[in-house]
Amino acid sequence: MDFAKIAIDNISKWGDTDIFPFSVENALFYDKPDLVRNLIIDMERNFDAWMADYPVKCVKTCVPVGYTGYRWASSIDPLWNCFLLYQTLKISEKLEKNRIPISKQSVFSYRLKIDEESGKIFDPDQNWRAFCTKAVEYAESGKYRFVVRFDISDFYNRIYHHRLENNLIRCKADGNVIHRIMKILQALSDDASYGLPVGGNASRILAETLLTSFDQMLAIKRIVFCRYVDDYILFADSREDAFKKLNYCAKYLLQNQGLGLQKSKTQVMTISEFISQTKNVLESMEEESDEISKKRAEFLRLHIHYDPYSATAEEDYEKLKENIKSFDVLSILKNEVRKSRIHHALGKQILNAVSFLDGRKLDLAFSVIGANIENLYAIFPSVMQIVRKKIQEVSPDIQKEFISTLFDLVEKDSYILQTENNASYAVRVFAKYNDEVSYQAIDKLYSREASSLVRSNCLYAMANLGNGPWLSDKRPDFPSFSTWERRAFIASSFFLNDEGKHWQIHAKKQFSKFETIVMDWVGEKIRENKDWKFPI
Repeated sequence: MDFAKIAIDNISKWGDTDIFPFSVENALFYDKPDLVRNLIIDMERNFDAWMADYPVKCVKTCVPVGYTGYRWASSIDPLWNCFLLYQTLKISEKLEKNRIPISKQSVFSYRLKIDEESGKIFDPDQNWRAFCTKAVEYAESGKYRFVVRFDISDFYNRIYHHRLENNLIRCKADGNVIHRIMKILQALSDDASYGLPVGGNASRILAETLLTSFDQMLAIKRIVFCRYVDDYILFADSREDAFKKLNYCAKYLLQNQGLGLQKSKTQVMTISEFISQTKNVLESMEEESDEISKKRAEFLRLHIHYDPYSATAEEDYEKLKENIKSFDVLSILKNEVRKSRIHHALGKQILNAVSFLDGRKLDLAFSVIGANIENLYAIFPSVMQIVRKKIQEVSPDIQKEFISTLFDLVEKDSYILQTENNASYAVRVFAKYNDEVSYQAIDKLYSREASSLVRSNCLYAMANLGNGPWLSDKRPDFPSFSTWERRAFIASSFFLNDEGKHWQIHAKKQFSKFETIVMDWVGEKIRENKDWKFPI
């Protein structure tokens, strides 16, 4: 199996993260997979030289969770992220073989099932819903009276590298691969001995490996349980038995993994309490008798997923569009934004449905979203992704209205755009609207933030908007640019015409191998289509 190719396909087709805006480099991976493959094979053969000449970098930032929570997340340099996934996939089959089998119906997160054609690497049937459904099935079996539920506090950031390394060795994985993985993780954690970057598939596979020993111990102790990532559900015969099992878990995780339980999410419940709570979560709300609530529950259960790489992609799209037509998406949207806090899953489901609207309905949806942007703060990245995708399909008046709303957030330094990730998503929306307000908003965000994530997106955005004077003004800053900004400016220099060409001639001797590939790729895209823009 060609794991290098699978890593490139997975990232180029499905993205390198579920947190940050997809990297422009993903499109390069899609267009030039053989070139990228040769590069990461060379990285493997000359690993120490690459580590010295092209150090592992990542952008670390605080990302909102809900309305008041935050967590640390890392966006790894695209090339190193691809290499890390490649190395992890090389040993993934041994890691999966060491886990509790799927047939035991205990562990439901990120089960390996590589599809070389689609680039997918996980079993889509092993997911959070399957985890909850099976837990309810155990609870309704009549065998148990109590349930223990807990998750691990700050799980990814608290994973100790030497414990992870021991687990990889225990799985009899290739020693050279383990060495390379651990060196990369050490570099990403600034030489600390703990922490996995949050958001990528390599980290997901490695995190699952760390918990395998604990899962196996639960099975040896004959404790019936279900797990999804770090969320555990255990079943007990009595309250005393429940606390005994909880005590065992807390002690084992602390002594053997250095991990603690999250106090606010640790619960001991009766079976009836657990069943009621979990079914309500699955249905998104408590059972109500009115037709509106039933319709909303039915809407949440609708599977809005479109695979553009499917052999029946066109038919699937039309069928999904017809299914969505049977719901009054606008009414559901209006009802939800009236709340002081929207339901996270329902909000995302509504936005997914909005992407299938058109005409007057799409205009109205944009008006509602714009007027309630603060209520949608908890899912702001999802809002910006849908807006970026659909804003050029709405009427000019609605476009102007929405961009004005977003511009006001920038002008007043709204808390909504205080985080680097949210600001980066907003920049990508401004890149779709060629007007002075977009230039001003992008310039202010660039000047306000020292963030590589924000600034690289600003460079790409101004290039797409054709703002040569602004890009030219940033040229003297190139020597002080971060890795992300360097690539963005090198790519954007093509939009400076002759000035850009002359600069490339004099500057390219400073470029890394990857930067040279990026430059050649952009040059080729523009020669093929003079109106080509960066996929942001």
